Amino acid sequence: MSEEIYLIDGNAYIYRAYHAIRPLINSQGLATQAVFGFASILRRILREKAPRHLAVAFDSRGPVFRHQLYPDYKANRPPMPDDLACQIPYIKELVAAYGILTMEQNGVEADDLLAASAQRLSEQGHRIVIVTGDKDMAQLVDDQVSIWEPMRDVYLDAAAVASKYGVVPTQLLDYFSLIGDASDNVPGVPGVGPKTAARLIGEHGTLEQVYEQLPAMKKSKLKESLLAHREAAFLSRDLIRLKKDIAVPEELSAYCLPQPDEERLQSLYRELEFNTLITGQGEDDNKSTGESVPTAGFILVQTEEQLADLLDALSRAELLVLDTETTSLDTRRAQLVGLSLCIDLERAWYIPLGHIEESVGSVTLQPGQLALDLVMDKLRPVLESPVLAKLGHNIKYDYLVLRSTAGIRLGGPLYDTMVAGHLIDPLARSQKLDTLCLEQGLRLTPFSEVVDNPKEDGCFARVPLAEARDYSCEDVYGTLVLWRAFFPLLGEVGLGGVFFEVETPGLSILAVMGSLGLTVSSPGFGEVSGVVYTTLPGA
Repeated sequence: MSEEIYLIDGNAYIYRAYHAIRPLINSQGLATQAVFGFASILRRILREKAPRHLAVAFDSRGPVFRHQLYPDYKANRPPMPDDLACQIPYIKELVAAYGILTMEQNGVEADDLLAASAQRLSEQGHRIVIVTGDKDMAQLVDDQVSIWEPMRDVYLDAAAVASKYGVVPTQLLDYFSLIGDASDNVPGVPGVGPKTAARLIGEHGTLEQVYEQLPAMKKSKLKESLLAHREAAFLSRDLIRLKKDIAVPEELSAYCLPQPDEERLQSLYRELEFNTLITGQGEDDNKSTGESVPTAGFILVQTEEQLADLLDALSRAELLVLDTETTSLDTRRAQLVGLSLCIDLERAWYIPLGHIEESVGSVTLQPGQLALDLVMDKLRPVLESPVLAKLGHNIKYDYLVLRSTAGIRLGGPLYDTMVAGHLIDPLARSQKLDTLCLEQGLRLTPFSEVVDNPKEDGCFARVPLAEARDYSCEDVYGTLVLWRAFFPLLGEVGLGGVFFEVETPGLSILAVMGSLGLTVSSPGFGEVSGVVYTTLPGA
């Protein structure tokens, strides 16, 4: 029976986690950011893909067989930082606590273990998904083997490889041997870049055939370089070729994913002081579907009396959550359709402003809506208050919409849960409101469920008022739920200062810059480029 097996390039994501997350240190002085980032990636794979079969491969310490072929292999790489090296045992303990098969051999790199495992298992008819961002692994792709890069959510199958590199997967090894790999100090052929390599391999098929046909090529710098670096090209191929004749588990049962050892995981999280994960285990199943948002406290504002009640409630607010509904994602064209507001999780208000109904030959406003000018005149003191903090998810968009449609400049500190989410977990594939809320166990109604054509501008303006109320109020409700989860987390991961002192003050400025752009002085750029060029080493 064919199964799907996920194989994770452990070292690739150790380094990515280490560099992607701001340094974290627990109370004992232990660096923890690589462990936290690796745990985030691993938990995401388990949550989104729910694999039944899984393994993680790690590099061995010290020289590998490639150093025997070429002593300068990876010679330009600095040694592993001390604050990363001390985290490796904890990462391996994390993998072990999940019960995931670990593959590691002296003198062998993780890439080779993944290649050998993928070949053995695919030969048995299983489908293999290699989780990596390493381009060299693309040479393994075929009908049974694909690659997933979770940080960018990119899949590579054979067609995607051909589209990306200009050659089919079976030709990638020869393609890579021509261009080399600076990160691993693999020489390749100087002067041969991706386009030239794709053309040469595409025309001739293999590296051997490139050199067989070389005498017939016209004299050129390319021909001279190929001739002069023939040995380097074939050496590069030997260095990049993945070694598959090594011992790896071949039985499917070895890759089966058991239930994690919760006690072991919780002990590790307590030691590392990952407070957000200590109570999070065991809730993933419930979070995968999420609970619906309670709508009983959602209020539709259709009269001046209801607007007055709203203003009375806002007068006592310490934080105002807002979300605009518009006719377009382009702030330069967007017209305001409605505005939702909340100050707690008990009530939320939706003010419809531009909902329409269509009949043959005419378009009119749906009844039960206040005039835009009236509403904005009443709300202006609150929205522009320099004291009252405003909260939104991608609040830059709301800032620009209110500025362009009503002349309102949001005042006070502007907090953004999208920014907070990125600071807390920069490795997350998506910072969408729906995705983040689902991770908190809350399911928001998808946009596609309330409109007929989600990609059509103005589609939300046709939504009936009651449905629009519930949809839009869910967004401010969900944003407040995220804020209550993220606010303490920003402090725990040491990013409160970055959020409140760096990100928050610049939000309105960045919003306007993104909308209006910047003027550029060509002479000024010329002067700067001249200064930069003359100060470069060797210039």
